[in-house]
Amino acid sequence: MSNEVINTVRVQAAAGRSEELGKQLQKIVDTLRELPGCDSYMVDRCPEDSNRWNVSARWQSEAAMQSHFNSPQVQGFIGLIDSRLANAVDFNSFPIV
Repeated sequence: MSNEVINTVRVQAAAGRSEELGKQLQKIVDTLRELPGCDSYMVDRCPEDSNRWNVSARWQSEAAMQSHFNSPQVQGFIGLIDSRLANAVDFNSFPIV
């Protein structure tokens, strides 16, 4: 059984701000993928809804993922709402089995 985990973030762009949101998400992801225990961190635009972005990360352990939640860079996701780039941010995580 694997100890690896995945976390996902679904972000809904505010009206007319999807392109700008995508650029900001990429900046956040570029810093987070450098954290210890991170195997990958990616951002993709949803093919069915151009205003929705999906971010996913794969971690070597739950401890590495939990540690990353405490990093200042993760607050960038919350800042997307404060800056009115996004109107919803939904976090999820689950083990890889």
